[in-house]
Amino acid sequence: MDATITMREYIEKRKTFVVPNYQRGYVWGKSKKGFDKDSVTYMLEETLIPGFNIQSDIFIQGITVSEFENDIVLIDGQQRTTLFYLMLKYLGYNDTFTIRYDIRKESNRFLNDLDLSQIEENDQEEFQDIYYFKKTLRIVSEHLSGFDSGKKSLFLNYLLDKVKFLYIDIPKDKATKVFSMMNGNKAEMKSEELIKAELLRLASLNYGDFEKKDDKEKHAIEWDNNMLRSRYAREWDKWLQWWNKEDVKAFFKVDNAMGLLISTYQSGRNKVLTFNSFKHEFFERQKPVYAKMTFEGLKRLQKRFEYAFNNPIIHNLSGAIMRVGYKDSFIKWYFFGDKASSTDMYSIGSKVTDEELRRYYKYSFLGLSHKTIIENDTKDFNDEFEEVYQILESNNLYNENAEQAFRLLLRLNIDEDNRQDEGKGRPFDFSIWDRNDSRGRSLEHIYPKSKVYHEEKQNEGTIKYFNGNGDELLKNIIDNDSSYLNRSECTSDHEGKTISASEHSIGNLVLLYKDDNSSFNNSSFDEKKSMFFKYPQYNANGDDAKRIKMIFKSRHLLHTIFKFASSTWNGESIATNKYETLKEFKEYYGK
Repeated sequence: MDATITMREYIEKRKTFVVPNYQRGYVWGKSKKGFDKDSVTYMLEETLIPGFNIQSDIFIQGITVSEFENDIVLIDGQQRTTLFYLMLKYLGYNDTFTIRYDIRKESNRFLNDLDLSQIEENDQEEFQDIYYFKKTLRIVSEHLSGFDSGKKSLFLNYLLDKVKFLYIDIPKDKATKVFSMMNGNKAEMKSEELIKAELLRLASLNYGDFEKKDDKEKHAIEWDNNMLRSRYAREWDKWLQWWNKEDVKAFFKVDNAMGLLISTYQSGRNKVLTFNSFKHEFFERQKPVYAKMTFEGLKRLQKRFEYAFNNPIIHNLSGAIMRVGYKDSFIKWYFFGDKASSTDMYSIGSKVTDEELRRYYKYSFLGLSHKTIIENDTKDFNDEFEEVYQILESNNLYNENAEQAFRLLLRLNIDEDNRQDEGKGRPFDFSIWDRNDSRGRSLEHIYPKSKVYHEEKQNEGTIKYFNGNGDELLKNIIDNDSSYLNRSECTSDHEGKTISASEHSIGNLVLLYKDDNSSFNNSSFDEKKSMFFKYPQYNANGDDAKRIKMIFKSRHLLHTIFKFASSTWNGESIATNKYETLKEFKEYYGK
């Protein structure tokens, strides 16, 4: 399972970190000819110390392991794990943290019996690991020499709690293959991981007439390649971490490792994502420049996904479309771009404007197809509008076509969120639409349908009374309970016309969470209003208090709340709300 964890969570697994025999030795701290900074110095000066100074989270490249009952076998991440082992020991970390090299006993002995007073340089050091263990410790000591004990303690806790990375645990039988893949060979892995490995391998190939270069030029090229590979890997892991956030996965409705990024980049060219198809499309010409162009294309695409998620208005518009429209077609059109270059296969299309997105959002709620919307077929717009309007106008909407009521009320709630913060908007919580359990969506009758009655004349001439649930009522019960409302009273006059409504019309419906709906039961309008606006002053305890607290969560549904904010709710209110809602619907579509 993939998860983002802190260094503390990593260490506190209380298992031995095993460096398998197929791993190379520890080399961080090794100087590069013609360059100033080795990997340890770079990590300290460019990442850890600046991050500590402003107390920001640090995300390092992911670590791939195979985890067992007592051991964690390091497949990719040995150098980083060893670096932090040495650094934490230097800072006084005394809790359990054990590294074991499978075939290098001298390395194990040095780490287990670590003596910080014995780290002087020895050019005759017999073992490479130990030489660079010591060098790493000297570099750490040099950079942290100005830290007193208190600051060292703060830095130690900063490393434990603020250094984060993606922790990837894979089955034992695939461990050797995964390591081989990460060094440029083929193996059976997820398409996204294979693509990453091939991209990193190709990007770090030596370019030009390498063998004819002098040593200094060769070292410079190799250094550039290593730095590029490292930057790409860090960036990729940031994307991976982002797509594995629960709120991101929920918003885009995806659950695979890289979300929509790789599949959209591939499907923009009308091909199903596989490693072979991606490689054939982008990496067939085995030159670093094509890996770089691919990476830049992915980077631009990732920015579009992040923008849509982070901008409240775009979040709400695109989130709604992905739920009421044709998701796959929309994603390709909006994120990949509507006009991808036919000559540059590495590019993504031109960005869809916010105005075009608003228009797409508008017509998605009518149920129009992707093709109809982008082709701007006015006749289809008019026909679909008339059909939906007639459905919404029905006084039996709740029973005849609840889905159209759901769609309209969803839009009205989203539109209210878009008006917040002086028009900058606030992100809408789409969980009400996505969940199928008790936290899912439901239609709530503002005036309880059990308290609205109507008369039905029987064949023998007698009159019977039924409520909105279809239950028969006795006349004396209705006469003695003033909370009962006659359906015939659901009328109001507007523009010289009498508007008739019912308890099942759009005028008496709001969107609510399903468990909140059931919690209301047959409560009156005033009781529902108290639950919404007087909690926790509302006089309740035990199960009632728990029920009210659940309802309180529906307060993010602003359109719903505005309806319950009315001073009264009666038959005239229902008819007036029906008239105003249908008027808004007509004006929204320019009718």
